[in-house]
Amino acid sequence: MPLIKSLTRERGKSTNKPEWDSAFPGHNLSKNFYEGLTSEQLMSIYWLNDENAKAMQEHGNLLFAPVGDELKSLLQLFIEGRAYPIKKYPIRKMTDWSIIGCNASPCTDIIIIDPYLFAQSDLLYDLNAYKVISEVAKRVKGQPLNIVIFTNYKYNAESDNNSDIPITTIQRRLKEIIKEQCGAEPNITIVTMPNKEEHDRTIITNYKVFVSGDSFKYFNDKGKNVSRGRWFDVCSLAHKENQEIVTDYLKDLQEIIKIQEEKGVKNIWGDEQSNFLNFTSKGH
Repeated sequence: MPLIKSLTRERGKSTNKPEWDSAFPGHNLSKNFYEGLTSEQLMSIYWLNDENAKAMQEHGNLLFAPVGDELKSLLQLFIEGRAYPIKKYPIRKMTDWSIIGCNASPCTDIIIIDPYLFAQSDLLYDLNAYKVISEVAKRVKGQPLNIVIFTNYKYNAESDNNSDIPITTIQRRLKEIIKEQCGAEPNITIVTMPNKEEHDRTIITNYKVFVSGDSFKYFNDKGKNVSRGRWFDVCSLAHKENQEIVTDYLKDLQEIIKIQEEKGVKNIWGDEQSNFLNFTSKGH
């Protein structure tokens, strides 16, 4: 099977390799199947001869394939129909966020790291932040997503004064948008970052990662691209090196959560639900 070999030849010592006739996941396919899975299991594909596999596939959370849909599931790891580890797009030629939607794969979780994601008028959130997230969530149907956003709590608005981002409004509006699109209300968590902790702008999902040379707020109120960034990258986690980078990145994000929880002040807002990250101080 040349296609399978092309996707797994660089998996190295990863345990996330083809495993035939596995006892896992058994016949316990249900809506709570995703709870308690490891990161590697959450980034795996499941080819199953099971009567519930089709229903799980339609949820759009993980790559399930009933008999006959194996090739279709593999293609969702691809970028533009090819087994690229990474594909670069020039930011300044982007006229909307459809590149994300075209490359979106099923996901249980969306993790966004962007210090300045909301550092603009909230009137522009529908054109940028909210639209970005809805494009990433394009494959999900009927299941609640976990969305965790790492960002700055304050930003410099057009004046010289620091402005607080409207966290309550952001959470409420995102829940409305994603529920209407996906059919289930998501869990939204916002984690404020220590100053200068993270500069990169990244979106992590189960099978794809999106990396931007500029904050995910390219468009002004007229829909014009005003970004000064150069490259927007789409990365497939079918590639061993990409998956290793993301695994290390998740450890760094977990450390940020730990630091913010230990400060004893309100640095984390929302549902505090994630399959990839742990929150110990519920109720912030």
